[in-house]
Amino acid sequence: MPNPDSIRLILEVIEANPSVSQRALATRLGVSLGTVNQLVRGLVGQRWLRPVPARGRRSQLTVTPEGRVARDRMWREHMESALIVYGSVRDRICRGLRACSAAAPAGGFPAVVLYGVGDIARMAFACAADSGVRLVGFVDDSPIDSFLGLPSFSWTDVGVLALWLVVGVVVAARTFRWEPRA
Repeated sequence: MPNPDSIRLILEVIEANPSVSQRALATRLGVSLGTVNQLVRGLVGQRWLRPVPARGRRSQLTVTPEGRVARDRMWREHMESALIVYGSVRDRICRGLRACSAAAPAGGFPAVVLYGVGDIARMAFACAADSGVRLVGFVDDSPIDSFLGLPSFSWTDVGVLALWLVVGVVVAARTFRWEPRA
């Protein structure tokens, strides 16, 4: 079964540029030319794409009304799925922040560091603001000077964070790599 995101993207790209080559589609999708050829033939067979004669031997593809309806349906399904994933990730982040908050000394104001400086860290930043957890910075494998107005540290600078009585590090990145020093 072909990936609906690939099919949706093919329909979007062809609608925007009917003269796009299958090679360009393959590059855009990150798949082989043969895979794109097979997908395009399937979409023509489903009558979601229609070949239209063009100059020379080539033909252009056009998205049919049925193809537009299918593309819009796939787009809605993609967005619904993304919102479910977003909610799940947000809930996990909030649980991690609450656990850090619970670990704070009695009467203390929990200070937390986020690992990562990307989209998930932005979500965690918003969750921390909602839950009253004090963020003191970010830690990342490739730190930048600051992120969202807070300092960003490398793992080699983690000792500095102890000065702020950090009670936890919440992972806010797609990948996490921990390499303890010997």
